[in-house]
Amino acid sequence: MVDLADSRPVQRTKAALFDAFVELVLERRYDQLKVADIIARAGVGRSTFYEHYEGKDDLLRAGLSGPFGVLADIVGERHDPARLVAVVEHFWENRRVGNVLFAGPTRPLLARTLAGLIEARLQARAELGDATLRAAQLAGGQMGLLAAWLSGQAPATPAAIAEMLYAAAQPTAPPLP
Repeated sequence: MVDLADSRPVQRTKAALFDAFVELVLERRYDQLKVADIIARAGVGRSTFYEHYEGKDDLLRAGLSGPFGVLADIVGERHDPARLVAVVEHFWENRRVGNVLFAGPTRPLLARTLAGLIEARLQARAELGDATLRAAQLAGGQMGLLAAWLSGQAPATPAAIAEMLYAAAQPTAPPLP
């Protein structure tokens, strides 16, 4: 049996849905955005949308899984400094969207999504203690740094931001007795 999950038509459909989603997020508040708006803008049917996503939150999580995966890799063995800089540059190039997503009502969803990805990587490193709390701490810090930078509060190069993200994720203090 052929797996169609990665076929070109499926990729095009998912890209059209995410592009429509991004356009709409820039036009109106996230909580006012409906799946019907997304599918109308993307030109796909309702059943097609639900073949791929459970709802708009699922679409958002899926759309950010790639860049957030690179952020989560900071704590894992797959960390690639060049990829991290590229993702930070991507956030900068798309800062208009980033400012809406990182500062608006979607921020808690994004933080939970990022924390889940970080937690999965931390669990592979059992020596770090409670992976859930550490992941929440790291995700919150990464989101805060990126939000401040994207909003212009703290000018820096993408490479400098990538270095800060990496440094903040490294365990530095010994556990308390």
